[in-house]
Amino acid sequence: MSLSRPDPDAHYRTPGGRSLGTIAYFGVMLIGALGLAVAVAGSWRQGAAYIGVALLLACVARLALPDRMAGLLRVRRKVIDVTILGVLGLGVVVLALLIPDV
Repeated sequence: MSLSRPDPDAHYRTPGGRSLGTIAYFGVMLIGALGLAVAVAGSWRQGAAYIGVALLLACVARLALPDRMAGLLRVRRKVIDVTILGVLGLGVVVLALLIPDV
């Protein structure tokens, strides 16, 4: 009789077998691409805000997911990834809100 141990990462996987980190990464990329398309279409302020929000969502996802399930969001140690994503995201959103139209 073979005893198998339960998968400790099972609650971080979707029914299709993908990790939540992979889904979060693709969601962030989709929002970032949407922001880029909006900026190219002419509303740079709204596009920049979308890109900043995408970076902030990546920050939250990296903070919430454990290292082994972060997927492509994991580049460096968690503290460094969260700090960089948070500072960049907040900076882009603040700049989008504060820079006046010319």
